[in-house]
Amino acid sequence: MKPFYRTAGVLFFCLFVLNTFSQHHPGKEQEFSFVFMTDLHVKHDPFVVSEFSRLIDTINKMNVDFVLTGGDQVFDVMRGNVKKGDSLFSLYKELKAKINVPVHSCMGNHELFGIYPESDIDSTHPDYKYGMFTRYLGKPYYSFDHKGWHFIVLNVLDVADKKYFGRVDEKQLEWLKQDLEKVDARTPVAIAAHLPFVSSFYQVYPTNNTTGTATPWIKNRDEVLQLFKNHQLKLVLQGHTHWLEDINVENRTHFITGGAVAGRPSWRGNRHGPRGFLLFSVKGNHFSWKYIEYGTPEAAK
Repeated sequence: MKPFYRTAGVLFFCLFVLNTFSQHHPGKEQEFSFVFMTDLHVKHDPFVVSEFSRLIDTINKMNVDFVLTGGDQVFDVMRGNVKKGDSLFSLYKELKAKINVPVHSCMGNHELFGIYPESDIDSTHPDYKYGMFTRYLGKPYYSFDHKGWHFIVLNVLDVADKKYFGRVDEKQLEWLKQDLEKVDARTPVAIAAHLPFVSSFYQVYPTNNTTGTATPWIKNRDEVLQLFKNHQLKLVLQGHTHWLEDINVENRTHFITGGAVAGRPSWRGNRHGPRGFLLFSVKGNHFSWKYIEYGTPEAAK
């Protein structure tokens, strides 16, 4: 065999082995980091804009691969008013553009345009419900791959009787089934959603509504999670409650609620801990996280 063909043959064999190895060992030894930030509640207030800009500077110094949100980017558009909604989304989009890495956005309840009874628009308006979010930030549900991991951003919000509730609709369920069919069963998977799939919030802070402690935030939660039974669902990243928790279920899936950029009450206090966001470090199929506190003690007016 001539030297050229021998070298080409060895090179082809090496590439074949490398490709096979990467397919059968998804995520192995690859390293990356990302930020998960939720409940930002950006609005036209000098204090909020200043603090959020400081958060952006903090993230830009971390050299992460990307940012993932947990919803409620703006505060808020549920009462309609196109002019106000456009101004809020434009402000957030302008600030978001200053982040040096890709930002993957999630739908929150405060982005549901014009759904409340006092709204000046109805369901025939193109911006109604998901329309304004889609116009500014893209699809309300989608997936992407990064260094051996599969990330799924879900829209867990629906509307009935002029109020929101938690549900993954049939169209999205069908999309999710088809999406997961393309994912190797050994690939680590992460979900981002605004409402919690699993949370101890009501156990720690019970309400007078006795049924509230037993009712899932997302009505068809079990149906959704059942779709992942043959996959390596490592992470479910959640928001909405403005508090921090990490629930490890059967040492298989971590349901992590990410605190709040805006604190609780929004931009006026730290009722359930300081304002902040999560920094994730990933190596292969394993991850670790820490809560990054930021912010001054002053509050928005």
